[in-house]
Amino acid sequence: MRTIKIYCKECEVELTNELIEISESDLCWEDREDIMPENNFSIVFETQIKEKSLFVSIDDYNLKDHLDSSRFQGCCGSAGCKGLNKVCLNGHEVATEISDCWTSHYIKFDSNSIIVKQKNENNSFEEIHF
Repeated sequence: MRTIKIYCKECEVELTNELIEISESDLCWEDREDIMPENNFSIVFETQIKEKSLFVSIDDYNLKDHLDSSRFQGCCGSAGCKGLNKVCLNGHEVATEISDCWTSHYIKFDSNSIIVKQKNENNSFEEIHF
């Protein structure tokens, strides 16, 4: 499995530590449950939007909550329906937290707002596209 780091496309600040890939078939889609263990990611094909998305566990990343609190609408957490609600340390919109009681809990990164770098055999990171 691959190991990656995620960066803000706008300012190139590091958004995550190293994340290890898990298979989409290993994701937990139960309400109120974390979709995967900490420090993991999965590439998920979302049929409703017909594209691949990068999902990560809810963890302590280099992200801040969006200043617009309405983006976190939900009864017990964030439903993820009101747009990007996580920003990099410099305030650029990069991801959506989904953490409501009727959803699995995860962060979905916006592929247009991030750079993904994969660890290679030399233990350095190179940009990839998924």
